[in-house]
Amino acid sequence: MLSLVAATLLAATPPAAVPRVVEEIVAVVRNPAGAPPRVITLTKLDEEARIALVSRGAAAAATRPLDAEALRAALDWLLDQMLLADEAARLGLDAVEREAVSAALARFRAQVGPSDAYARFLAVSELTEEELSATLARMVRVERYVQSRVGRAARVGDDEVERWLAEHGAGGAAGPARDAARAQLEEERARAQVRELVAELRARADVRVLRPERKDGP
Repeated sequence: MLSLVAATLLAATPPAAVPRVVEEIVAVVRNPAGAPPRVITLTKLDEEARIALVSRGAAAAATRPLDAEALRAALDWLLDQMLLADEAARLGLDAVEREAVSAALARFRAQVGPSDAYARFLAVSELTEEELSATLARMVRVERYVQSRVGRAARVGDDEVERWLAEHGAGGAAGPARDAARAQLEEERARAQVRELVAELRARADVRVLRPERKDGP
């Protein structure tokens, strides 16, 4: 009788729950280094990656799975965005008008496609429109701050354009060739200045990437 009761109790006992990962932390940011930590989860990274890619014209990224390479690139981008947004706020340059956010949201919706595609994007990303607007507002804020830092400093003089053309066998060229050379030189200079700015901000902060496959990345 006792053995029958024991067998009955064992059969009624539910099996131990199988552990499963509910969320994963991919990075921790302290800015400045002694500040409280802010975590970036894998879910947040996926959301930010989709928003960034769609904003750049990759509409398919709204709902398709993202590979490890895309997420690694998005993590670098998001870390830079956070540090640049923090610096803009520190300098009091973080105000973004409601109209600018509404315009950014309208552009984003147009890039996603029809209204049903936009609804699918929000569902797949588990985002509300308010959360999406907050991310777009931060992107506008960062873009404005970066432009304020590198706009004038990235300008290229006529002598620099002429020297570049001469080095590429086009000395004395005029019109469109000079305009194209100037645009290329200014873009390269602006990118270099942004890299320097981000490196300076990262040096002040404590940025720790926790995902193993990300440790060997750039």
